[in-house]
Amino acid sequence: MFYREMIDQIVERHGDKIAVIDKRREEGLTHNDLGRSSNAIIAGLMDSGLKKGDKIALYMGNCHHYREMFWVAGKGGFVLIPINGRLKPREVLYIINDSEAKCLVISGEYESVISQIKDDLIHVDRFYSVDPGLEGYTFLGDLTDQYPSDPHDVNLTGDDLLWFQYTSGTTGLPKGAMLTHRTAGGYVDIGYNAISDIIHFGSDTRALQVLPSYSFSGIGFDIMYQWIGALTVIMESFNPTEMMALVEKYKITDCHIVPVILNFILNSPDFGKFDLSSLTCISYGAAPMPPELLRQGMEKMGPIFMQDYGASEAGVLTVLDIKEHVLEGPPEKVARLSSCGKPLPGVSVKVLNEEGEEIKPGEIGELTTKGDMVMKGYWKMPDETERTLKDGRFFTGDLCTVDEEGFIFIKDRKKDMIISGGFNVYPYEVESVLQEHPAIVDAAVFGIPDDQWGEAVCAQVVLGKGMSADEEAIIRFMKENLADYKKPKKIEFVNNIPRTLTGKILKRELRAKYWEGRERNV
Repeated sequence: MFYREMIDQIVERHGDKIAVIDKRREEGLTHNDLGRSSNAIIAGLMDSGLKKGDKIALYMGNCHHYREMFWVAGKGGFVLIPINGRLKPREVLYIINDSEAKCLVISGEYESVISQIKDDLIHVDRFYSVDPGLEGYTFLGDLTDQYPSDPHDVNLTGDDLLWFQYTSGTTGLPKGAMLTHRTAGGYVDIGYNAISDIIHFGSDTRALQVLPSYSFSGIGFDIMYQWIGALTVIMESFNPTEMMALVEKYKITDCHIVPVILNFILNSPDFGKFDLSSLTCISYGAAPMPPELLRQGMEKMGPIFMQDYGASEAGVLTVLDIKEHVLEGPPEKVARLSSCGKPLPGVSVKVLNEEGEEIKPGEIGELTTKGDMVMKGYWKMPDETERTLKDGRFFTGDLCTVDEEGFIFIKDRKKDMIISGGFNVYPYEVESVLQEHPAIVDAAVFGIPDDQWGEAVCAQVVLGKGMSADEEAIIRFMKENLADYKKPKKIEFVNNIPRTLTGKILKRELRAKYWEGRERNV
């Protein structure tokens, strides 16, 4: 199955059912509404000269228009470029230009960012907004009023591109993972079918979308919610009190979170004031869950937690299901709270050593996968694609062990990526910006434990001879040039950065004192 086929079946089976609710449409939109509006938008975009394969950048806050635009791309053959709403102007500019997007769709809160880079956009010559009244932007709603909602006959296959998921690169440049119509189909053929065997997952599911709509998790789970005809309630931004109020109001059954969200909920002064009993599954991922936080969640909210592990480039790979979340019993079973579970049925997962052989229990190897959910490659990065995809098998960079029963435990990252609050931070990118500071001549960035965010960004810097700068000034400089979640939370001033003979920074040596005595190094 591929995405266009999915959309047709969704409308046929669930057409009159409410699909999404958000602050823009509190009365909700049905699948038929989405079908009609997406057809009209396709007609308007084609009338402007866009054709199959052209790229459309999406720079919007959480709203139903993400799903609408995925239907536009799914039926019209366009390729979407979702952009992280927390990026700084120069980061946004790079992604839009690198993707070669010809069209940009924004929500009003991002107009000020685009105004700073508009003159430097190379390919974009069509500007649309989901909010009316923005000068220089065509209101997307005008297309739904002016163009017919008849279906479009665009020849599409599973190999056609559907969207790019940009993820920061170890080279310091974001990488566009090319994902296809077959990728979206894989989320259903593999992800939905496996998860529905673990939890109740059907047309009576009432989901709360908490995570950003531009994220891999936000997109992946929304595709599955579409397929089953679930009601999806979309939060514009996370607030623990608002989240709990929405769960009570809409009798939410399912939501997907990152660990820091659970921390905010449990520590909210409003926890206990709302009826959360409708929740039957809280799935979590994107960052390591502190064991004590998970224990508190299970004790206060019940046995409703499920972990999923995956990658933007390859979808969901493993699940630790609800029944495997146990607080008491044999030590080896309780210890599995620290694992990422077992591979999903239908997903080829192998943990390989340096020789390419599958490891034995107790050994460490790199987690790899192969299948329909794996990306085609990185956009315009053949060397990076070749390093990461070998004979169609994606190498995640995560180092793992496997126990006797097949449970996978992530121990470290082959790459030096930091995950802070569910967001990926690549040290090289942060180091490059640090070295733009006039007082800094060398820098190293690495992750350290953080009880709230899972990991925090720490930097060691070497100042130039006769130069001076304090921690506050450097962090302020970083805040001006990088998204907030990428800026260092801690700055250490040192005389030199430890390196190998070939000049590679000894990141493990830098991190060692912070992670000493901990079971995991991530």
